[in-house]
Amino acid sequence: MPPTTARHPVLLWPGALLLAVLLAAPALGKGSAKPAAKFSEVVTAWQAGSFEGVARAMEAKGAVSFRLLAAPFSGKARSMRPEQARASLKAYFKQLSGLRLVDVTPKRSPASVRLYDYTYKQDGENARTTRLHVQLKQDGNRLWVLASVTESPKPRKPK
Repeated sequence: MPPTTARHPVLLWPGALLLAVLLAAPALGKGSAKPAAKFSEVVTAWQAGSFEGVARAMEAKGAVSFRLLAAPFSGKARSMRPEQARASLKAYFKQLSGLRLVDVTPKRSPASVRLYDYTYKQDGENARTTRLHVQLKQDGNRLWVLASVTESPKPRKPK
């Protein structure tokens, strides 16, 4: 009988186990090299006016810098922990409607930064569009978390 070239299945388990661990490493707290999923989470929460959703995108014990034009921020930068952000963003989103973000990030921007045209109505007024600058950072576990949100007047187009 000719010698068999088939490998014994038991000998393949260590290699398969090592491959599974390496592929699962990002999900086990090693972080992700791409922050796109976290931006999607932030945008979805923001457009829904979900102060809880935005707070969940923050580092649990960290602080995020918010500078938004409407009250209670009124254009002033405020560094807040998640519990403070929940209260302030609840008041902020309560007076707004029709929130919409359109990604206008230049192609050469860092992966941790996104720019959005931000349209909303405040207390029933006409819609206004501003620019929202959202930045992420990696926490100690290399997971992407919200670092800052800054609203500013929308830049004018050159004539």
